[in-house]
Formats: sequence, structure tokens, C-alpha cells
Amino acid sequence: MIRLFIAALILITIYSIYYDLSAGTIPEPATPATAVVPPTTASETEAETSLQLSSENMYIEVEVKAGDTVLTIAERIANKPIPVSITQLVEDFAHMNEGITPEKIQIGKIYKFPVY
Repeated sequence: MIRLFIAALILITIYSIYYDLSAGTIPEPATPATAVVPPTTASETEAETSLQLSSENMYIEVEVKAGDTVLTIAERIANKPIPVSITQLVEDFAHMNEGITPEKIQIGKIYKFPVY
């Protein structure tokens, strides 16, 4: 009887591990919200950040502050790690900002950042 109980316990454990790894137990949101980008800090104003809709891409204009990089600003806009490669982010940034590379951004200037 104890062997049967232990075998059932092992099978239930294996099944629960399989279910967690394959289907998961945390529900995912139905649709990602990309059109609404809230300001990240209270000090940001409408002059520093504005959302623009283009026929090709969505972008947000952000004033660069000390310590900001293109990657950190893009992650702050998305509120998560970006869903594209860093190479794609660099290409999109350069395309939106007339060929300016991420290495050449300057503090206090406003640049367009892609919204993913």
C-alpha cells in the first residue's frame, strides 16, 4: 500500500513539473500595450517626452539625461527588456535620428526612440 502511495506521489510530481514547464501557471496578457507609454519619473514633463505616431513606426521623443544610454532608455520606455536584438535597436535609433549613432548621443538633447 505504501509503495502504491509513493508511486502515485511521484507520478503527480512529475506531471506537475511537466505542466509548469510546458503550459505554465501564470497567465499572459492577451495583447501587449504599446501605444501608451507613461513617463518613467515624476520629473519628466511633456516637453521632455512626447509620443508620435508615424505611418512607418511609433517612436517617443526623450531628452537624454546623465548616465542614460540608448538601451536603458528603450528598456525604460518598454518597462521590460526590449523584444528585439540590440543590433536592431541601434539600426532603428540611427534611422529615426538621421544617422546619429548611440555612441554620439549628448546630454540634454532630445532624440527619437523606437517603441516596441
